[in-house]
Parts: sequence; C-alpha cells; structure tokens
Amino acid sequence: MKKLQSSVIIKFLSSRNNLVLWVILIIGVILMASVSGNGSGKKEVHTAIDTAAEETRLEEILSRIDGAGEVKVMVTYYGGTEQSIAYETKSDTDKDSHQEDKRAVMSGSSPMVVQELYPRVKGVIVAAQGAGDISVKRKLTEAVTAVMGVGASRVKVYKSE
Repeated sequence: MKKLQSSVIIKFLSSRNNLVLWVILIIGVILMASVSGNGSGKKEVHTAIDTAAEETRLEEILSRIDGAGEVKVMVTYYGGTEQSIAYETKSDTDKDSHQEDKRAVMSGSSPMVVQELYPRVKGVIVAAQGAGDISVKRKLTEAVTAVMGVGASRVKVYKSE
C-alpha cells in the first residue's frame, strides 16, 4: 500500500502538467525565506526624533556658557531612529520538516521595544552672540562635540547679531 502511494506521488510530481506548480512552489519558498529574515529578532522602524526638543535643550545649555549670549542651534542627522522589537519564536521540527512561528511581543497595543538606537549626527551649526570671541567659540565647539559625539569638523560656530 505504501509503495503504491509513493509511486502515485512520484508520478504526480514528475508530470509535465505540474511543472508550473513546482515553479510557483519554489518561488513561494524563496519569498517566505527572504521575508522571515535571519531570525535575529530585529526590525527596523524609522521614525522622526524630536529634533526641535534636542536643539532647544542644546541651546539652553550652550547659552549658559560664559560669554555665549543668545544661542541658536541646528542639528542634522543621517536617517531615522532604529528600534529592535522583542519577538517570541516557536519552532516545530519533524523528521522531514522544520516550521518556525515568529510573533512580536506586544505591550498593550504596540510591539515591545527592546532597544532604540538614535541616528548618527551629520552636522551641527551654532549661532551665538558671543562667538566673535575665539575662547567662547572654542568652548562652544568643545561642548557640542562632547554632547553630540561628533568631531570638531562637523561643528560650525558662527557669531550672530
């Protein structure tokens, strides 16, 4: 009985009429594999960070530097925020197959964020009333490089009116 069933299956799978079915099946498996990714549990979600709030905080602290006066700041970034989402993975392995079910862990109505990485700073422009004084300009540059984690070449400080 088993030999009869296997020969029927082999004949079915090897017929020319089912060639299209095989191609569709193979394409489907490839698409499913590419969608599931590498299983690292990370998902990129690009969102806008609150640049205005960051700039305001930086303006407030820089204006407290002796001689700086009123300060305005503009910060530019590469890309957006990247979030790593927590996943729950269930695996079923049989003798002939392996099936994996991967679902995001939910916290209320949104996925649970495990880690959030902010985008890299592209550059910073500072306009300060006291930037005409070289020592004030140097202090402002040092403060911005320290807090933003960028080199001095990415920070430009100018005297404002």
